[in-house]
Amino acid sequence: MLPLTATHTEQDSPAFEQSKRKGNETNLTWLDRHLEILEGEDGADGQTYLVLLGGREKSHFRLRVAQSHMRHDMSPSHWSHVAMLWGSGRTEKGALREISLEPTDGFRFPPSDNGIQTGKLAAYRSRNLFPNIAVLRVPVALQDMKTAMRRFRTQRDSIDAVELIVLWLSYAWGVGRTLNPLLDGYGIPSAAFVETLSAASGYDLTPGLESRASSPEAIWQAAKWWHEWYAAGERAPHRGFWHAEHFLG
Repeated sequence: MLPLTATHTEQDSPAFEQSKRKGNETNLTWLDRHLEILEGEDGADGQTYLVLLGGREKSHFRLRVAQSHMRHDMSPSHWSHVAMLWGSGRTEKGALREISLEPTDGFRFPPSDNGIQTGKLAAYRSRNLFPNIAVLRVPVALQDMKTAMRRFRTQRDSIDAVELIVLWLSYAWGVGRTLNPLLDGYGIPSAAFVETLSAASGYDLTPGLESRASSPEAIWQAAKWWHEWYAAGERAPHRGFWHAEHFLG
């Protein structure tokens, strides 16, 4: 059964702002512009930054449709992937840690690192391939996330990201009669990864949802609608910006 979260908030979060591209901005220039704002705010030092992406290629399309069950109107999600910036805010090489279903350098042998991959922002430069983009500052020290990641690499008994990769590849590629893994509580690997690190660092990225069942859509909904829940618990909400121009359904 697909875990769902619900909130009675009617006003979306003022801390998560829509911000359209300027002219012919690539995803990298859009990110650079908004990371500069986020890094300059009080209390931003050393915090964690996540990048949400919504792709239009076949595998990303499949993931976006799979998340329809998490939306009240059953329309496909705007989002298909999430990655964590390896530096606090902007980094010279744009290094990422992620679990992608289409890693640039191939999968190699995922069990060695529980599926974790080193990527670069440059892989997501194209606004045509990835028309939807968001950046989130999560109130968790990046150093804490890195410490949690070291444990994640060797603790497949806690969350087996390799299993998630295989399940979602089977679904995305239409292997046999593979059903939507989300319906059985198996989250999209990229989201389950960052969700698990955040939970291990003491912050609930998607309230009410088990870490291994997470998805980019769940992270989006938490950032956009759960700000009152965070405030009631005296927790800082997600802070960031988003832009979406490609909609399905």
